[in-house]
Amino acid sequence: MDLSRPDRSERLDRLAAEFALGTLPSRPRARLAQAARTEPTVAAAIGEWEQRLAGLAAAIPAVTPPPRVWTVIVSRLGLAAASTGAASDRWWNRLGVWRALSAFAFVAALGLAVALLSERAAVPEASVVAVLAGADGKPALIASARRSDAFLLIKAVGAAPVAPGKALELWMLPTGAAPRSLGLIPATGIARVPLAAPVDSALANIPALAVSLEPAAGSPSGLPTGPVLYSGPIERMY
Repeated sequence: MDLSRPDRSERLDRLAAEFALGTLPSRPRARLAQAARTEPTVAAAIGEWEQRLAGLAAAIPAVTPPPRVWTVIVSRLGLAAASTGAASDRWWNRLGVWRALSAFAFVAALGLAVALLSERAAVPEASVVAVLAGADGKPALIASARRSDAFLLIKAVGAAPVAPGKALELWMLPTGAAPRSLGLIPATGIARVPLAAPVDSALANIPALAVSLEPAAGSPSGLPTGPVLYSGPIERMY
């Protein structure tokens, strides 16, 4: 894609890239979405960035990290290694293994996204981004927010349809503690998920996010009860 062609301004490229990444604030996002309905150039800019970012993980070959990297990943995420007893049956105590297999793809995908945006559309410096992907390593949801926001923007980029009677529930994965629910999220479009405090405080000890499949009304127990569909580490751009 030639981003320097005369019919595409640098400002439009930057706005379209932030729109696709999910880091554009709500008011500019609404204005850009409205313009895209009537301006083909705006719609094309957004479409190209969405297409460019959606398949980042698929374009990166799988890499199996050495054992020492697995240990560091599990330690930093606060996830205990699988052990005997009932606790080992809980998915949040076993996420380190399969997340490690695709962590390199997630981080590389995010790094590539930032690299692609750096010349024409830099990601806001004080922000957080989490690329949530399935076991196949393909991005499904992007969570993002500015450091001072008291909410997360969740953008679906490849999530599978949810069966009737089921719903997606978003979870914070605190260091050394059980998951905490952030509520239900849609499988398509963009959702705004409120936080109890600004991101800098609310996610201070949260290294990762995950999404599980739950009953339509959400988890009945306050902990994940269904399978984990998507997961990813939180990257802090500050």
